[in-house]
Amino acid sequence: MSDMGTISKGLQCRSEAIRKAIIRYNIQASKLVPSCPTISWKDIVKYTSLAEFDLLCSAGDDVHECVWARPAIREAMGKVFKLCRAKEEITRLGIKIQCLQTTIHDKEVEITQTITDLHQSLPELAFELQHRY
Repeated sequence: MSDMGTISKGLQCRSEAIRKAIIRYNIQASKLVPSCPTISWKDIVKYTSLAEFDLLCSAGDDVHECVWARPAIREAMGKVFKLCRAKEEITRLGIKIQCLQTTIHDKEVEITQTITDLHQSLPELAFELQHRY
């Protein structure tokens, strides 16, 4: 699906939320001194990619001066987020390990029972399975 199709579908699915956001944005934009340009639903529909959203450019704030824009802080935050994801992955792996242990145990019980059952009917096969097990 093209960028335009993806964006159009997203706009359709979230049209009511977008309309409310436009109203809130326009109210706040008109309160600024000097005021920022307002936008309409037609303006939003015309955008074909996020690169065309230049609303933040007219906000008047220089994001380069923000604390979070400093390279060392961005790098530290990236490491914090990776650490959080790693902790989540450890939790998921703990669950998967328990499932694997249960599966291994169940297979051991099943193989042992099969060998026991085969001793009566096919002792040679039971011996071979026991040997390989």
